[in-house]
Amino acid sequence: RHVYAWALDHRVHHKYSETDADPHNAKRGFFFAHVGWLFTTPHPDVVAKREAVDMSDLEADPIVMWQKKYYVPLFGLLAIGLPVCVPWYLWSESLWISFWVNFNFRFCVTLNIAFFVNSVAHMWGQRPYD
Repeated sequence: RHVYAWALDHRVHHKYSETDADPHNAKRGFFFAHVGWLFTTPHPDVVAKREAVDMSDLEADPIVMWQKKYYVPLFGLLAIGLPVCVPWYLWSESLWISFWVNFNFRFCVTLNIAFFVNSVAHMWGQRPYD
């Protein structure tokens, strides 16, 4: 997801933490907080709060808007293309192995590490927002 979408959900999450308006509400269970929220239709409260959050600072930032506009080709080049092609070209790694290790495995591991903030930290961590 582009940085604009991430920042939008981050702002909504911090403003409405552990409510129906929280995009990855830990009260809906570990799986939902970890990754399930990405595969389900957002709660109507999430949709409403996303529309209400002020994003004018990011909309005025040309770098953020450039990354949002070119997210798909940037992702293809920087997350798939370079990590897969550099080992294949420079070190004669198999393209198949390079794809599975340098894109799929790396991407899954780093996403799960990031998602642990949503699931583990909110399920068992401190709750200063209560």
